[in-house]
Amino acid sequence: MRQHAAAKQQAPNALLFFRLGDFYELFFEDAIVAARELEITLTSRNKDKGEPVPMCGVPAHSAEGYIARLIQKGYRVAICDQVEDPKLTKKLVKREITRIVSPGTVTESALLRSHENNYLAALYWKGAAAGLAYVDVSTGEFRATELDRVEAAAALEQLNTRELLVAADAMEEAPEGAWTRTPVEPWTFSYDHGERALREHFKLLTLDGCGLGDRRLATAAAGALLSYLRETQKSALDHMDRPAWYDRTGAMLLDAVTVRNLELVEPLFSADLDGQRDATLIRVLDRTMTGMGGRLLRRQLLRPSLDRVEIEARLDAVEYFVQRTIERSRLRDALDRMLDLERLLAKVTIGTANPRDVLGLGRSLAVIPSLAPLLTEARPARLEEVVAGLDEVPEVRDQILAAITEEPPVTLNDGGVIRAGYHAELDELRNLSRNARSIIAAIETRERERTGIASLKVRFNNVFGFYIEISKSNLRNAPAEYERKQTLVNAE
Repeated sequence: MRQHAAAKQQAPNALLFFRLGDFYELFFEDAIVAARELEITLTSRNKDKGEPVPMCGVPAHSAEGYIARLIQKGYRVAICDQVEDPKLTKKLVKREITRIVSPGTVTESALLRSHENNYLAALYWKGAAAGLAYVDVSTGEFRATELDRVEAAAALEQLNTRELLVAADAMEEAPEGAWTRTPVEPWTFSYDHGERALREHFKLLTLDGCGLGDRRLATAAAGALLSYLRETQKSALDHMDRPAWYDRTGAMLLDAVTVRNLELVEPLFSADLDGQRDATLIRVLDRTMTGMGGRLLRRQLLRPSLDRVEIEARLDAVEYFVQRTIERSRLRDALDRMLDLERLLAKVTIGTANPRDVLGLGRSLAVIPSLAPLLTEARPARLEEVVAGLDEVPEVRDQILAAITEEPPVTLNDGGVIRAGYHAELDELRNLSRNARSIIAAIETRERERTGIASLKVRFNNVFGFYIEISKSNLRNAPAEYERKQTLVNAE
């Protein structure tokens, strides 16, 4: 329990999933909360000592579903895993918190809506002004802006924020809404800390290129956001974009009441429709084939551009496809074979991708070369920009498709991920694993024929591993290269 206590100190505000064998166990108050919310059995340990410790557990192989239910209820979950193989140590297996999952940091597909962003935001204010930074960990999008403090709640609602970071000493003044409010150390919101952390992480000499050079409040909020992600994700976060200044004057500002009354993304009477969203503008317009396109459309719908040049460029692209039914149909078929590259890349970077995710990334990259030829000449400027920006990443695509089998298992522990013929040493080890009995029998037969000792046997024990056993009457026939390891009653 010392390991559990040490891990709990690192994440006091989260439910601690503590790995014990094939289960994740929860103890004390965490167990009481989890048993109630997940409707699982609450038991206890140390009853015989008169100090029962509440506990409950879930199977490790199905833990994702239980975590999803807790996240949807607004809880944070710390995952404490075994970080060394129990077979390779005789001491207590080392355990560490490998990740803290919260409503704003999830990357698992079961917890996300494919056509919606999952924003984690940080808000910092001084007087009437405020800095707002937000990130979608599942895609890497990272932006920051400054606004009047009274507009903060509306901005958070428009983003459909899932989690809001606020300095612990300002929690009472933080805007309330559908998001989970998470207190963080006030010092993480200092400008000096934020400016230094952002420059070091993104390897920048200055923040001027991001548009944050003289925006102290936005920089402070972005720095706090980055610190929180470093603390909870325990990974490199290399997939994240550099923080970009979001100019709110370039788009029409729609408050939450307007968005609701216009039924842009949510119906006015959702209860009467059993929660269905069919009676909304987004459902009428959204014919996108990928989650990436769906999220882009949603952002553009909630933040309509005021730039006439941008509006005309979009309309030209729409007109191009409206007039070319065949090309549009072929392009849609191609995009239908492409998975969500943004979120797949995030999972690979964070280290939560399974073999099927990696193969999906390779297959999606393989679709990219077929996109440009489907667009005929006389493309409008916007489509020319898109085509010019396509990167096939052939070295990554080819290596993934060459290495991973056509139908890989869900987890690495199941084996069989790498194709036969990709790695000679791995093929040899697989052959030894699968055909060990026949290989040992073949060695035994070969040595009997070579030495003329018909009673020669190949055996195994935990001290010497595999060894050759011959009777004492046949010692004179033992080859010179045989090395005596142990003498038995009638054999060596």
